[in-house]
Amino acid sequence: MRFMTNEIMDRPNDIMRNWFNDQWSNFPTFFGDNIPTTDTLKTDIKESDKNYELHVDMPAFDKKNIDINYQNNTLTISGHRDSFNDHEDKNGDMIMNERSGGRFTRQYHLPAVDENNINATYDNGVLKIILPKIEEKKNSEHHIEID
Repeated sequence: MRFMTNEIMDRPNDIMRNWFNDQWSNFPTFFGDNIPTTDTLKTDIKESDKNYELHVDMPAFDKKNIDINYQNNTLTISGHRDSFNDHEDKNGDMIMNERSGGRFTRQYHLPAVDENNINATYDNGVLKIILPKIEEKKNSEHHIEID
């Protein structure tokens, strides 16, 4: 059985997260960092008869700071990165500072996955995850006689 990618993604959470970020994304958080969650962990999901394949943009992450978990048909990707301080100068001449650090998490509903054979690689800021599907048992019709 194949699922459309729109049904796979965590849509209710994305709707609330996008609304919240559209309304409040220009306001700094309590600690002064503005972490743009709508621009992080952008994902492409491809589905075939044999597996799901995700490509997740995670630029400037160290792979030791990325955590991947699959439980109850849900894939959770989380990670953290430090703030960027490489362009600060003594005179305060920063014109714009959009890059930020922090903790990021995203979940995807991906049913019928062989969790023992999930494979992940991280290269050039892109996390690639292949989730093999469990072979579905074909439901054969079984006629039952009434006594």
